[in-house]
Amino acid sequence: MNEVYIDQPLNIASARRFLTRYESILLFLALTLVVAVLLVVFGQPTSILGYFEQQSSLTPLGQITISFISGFGVLLLSRVVLFLVGRKRTLSPATMVIWIVAELILCLSVITLVLWGLCGGGTVHLATLVSDLVFGLIGVLLVPTVVTYLISRLNEAQAEVVRLRQFVDRQDAQPRQAADASVNFYAKGGRLAFSTRMGNILFIESADNYVNIHYINGEKEETFILFNSMKNIEKSFAGTSLMRCHRGYMVNADNVRLMRKEALGLVLELNHTAKTIPVSKSFAEPVTQYFAYNTNMTLPSEQK
Repeated sequence: MNEVYIDQPLNIASARRFLTRYESILLFLALTLVVAVLLVVFGQPTSILGYFEQQSSLTPLGQITISFISGFGVLLLSRVVLFLVGRKRTLSPATMVIWIVAELILCLSVITLVLWGLCGGGTVHLATLVSDLVFGLIGVLLVPTVVTYLISRLNEAQAEVVRLRQFVDRQDAQPRQAADASVNFYAKGGRLAFSTRMGNILFIESADNYVNIHYINGEKEETFILFNSMKNIEKSFAGTSLMRCHRGYMVNADNVRLMRKEALGLVLELNHTAKTIPVSKSFAEPVTQYFAYNTNMTLPSEQK
């Protein structure tokens, strides 16, 4: 049995979801804020207290608060932008590392400059102030990062268990049709319009109010235009090797010879046709799970 990438405890896919899912971002920001408040109110590191400008109208607590609010604002803006970018494109491992390092440097720079200004500017050695702040900032971010990641992975594991149970229940309730079994396609209204063997079906393509059934007739690929919707076809063949993989496509899993990962996502290559079928993000996990638990196909890894 092949392993599904989501089952691995630490991988690029889980890190990407942790960084770009809004639930994880909100939890991370909330925990960071709590840790920062606890540090400001109860910690007040003595190494930083020595920098404060006593003549300032702000108390040391006020100066620390302004500094941390400035840094938190940068962190908030960075994660919002990261969320928006993650919705439009898949982040590479290098991009994620560069983003986090740049985020840390920017937060440290803003906090340092704000605190440096509040502490009297030129009367404070900037390099020394940076060295005193860097470990404190890493400490503030480390705990929320670890806790949020662990909670995110726990939620994913629980959701995966539920999906697998639902998948097994569907498989038990509706056994797969054999490749040599006849399958019937009905037009809207219930009229039998097309019949062939399951093994002959390659893929089904949505075309407005019709669907194009691509199948093998002898050694030749042919197309039958059926007056019906993709939603109705998907419902009729639930639990079989005909599965939905995209808003506009269903594919016969028995005729899939290769699954590969491209820049825009997963792509399926089929027997008897040169056309490749895309797998959209919303269908990627169920499609991957199907091939992991029903075939010996080698699945593309997001860690590569």
